[in-house]
Amino acid sequence: MFLNVSLLFLLGCQSSTTDRGPIAWASGIEILRAQSQVRVPAVVLLRSGWLEQAVCTPETRTHESIFAILAEPSELHAALLVAGGLPGEPGAPPHLDNSGQPPTGSRLHIAMEHEGHLQRLQDLIVDDRSGGSLQGDFVFAGSRLVEWEGETRYLADDEGSVVGLATFGDELAGYSEARSASLEHAPAVFRPNATVLPPPGTDVVLCFTVNPADEG
Repeated sequence: MFLNVSLLFLLGCQSSTTDRGPIAWASGIEILRAQSQVRVPAVVLLRSGWLEQAVCTPETRTHESIFAILAEPSELHAALLVAGGLPGEPGAPPHLDNSGQPPTGSRLHIAMEHEGHLQRLQDLIVDDRSGGSLQGDFVFAGSRLVEWEGETRYLADDEGSVVGLATFGDELAGYSEARSASLEHAPAVFRPNATVLPPPGTDVVLCFTVNPADEG
């Protein structure tokens, strides 16, 4: 559950090497550097209910997420660095007269691969405000490093925020709209698209592709 900061730095440096072949990573993660893509095993959790997360880790926010990845968020973070991603900052949720701050970082194209087919994460989520698929983007926010009892910890490893829809401020990847998780400030509007999602318990692969047009 703890992030080795020196290892993360080393992995970021590795991304500048000339080898562009696939890399087998921790916990079944695969890095396709030529495509700026990271592939991570995951499992479907929900096809109904309200969502505050799109992706979490097992035994964390599984009641409000579509998928759980079968890897640590810090392992995915390091893999995204190798794939060329640039982390920004998690967002700040709106509160009262404060409009909040959306997360920043390299834009990510996130898709589910199942039975040879790819579907964008946005198309797996219904936004009840429009009745259609989720609009907007996801970005590599990078979660946060925190000190706890003499240890440096990667916050998303503890909290399970892999891809956030509501803005918690701890997400590895975040939705481009700053949105409060409090129902007092924002009604629930996101739900799974049951017409295209496989049944809960289905093994899938989530593909995170760094958009090179957003670099720099």
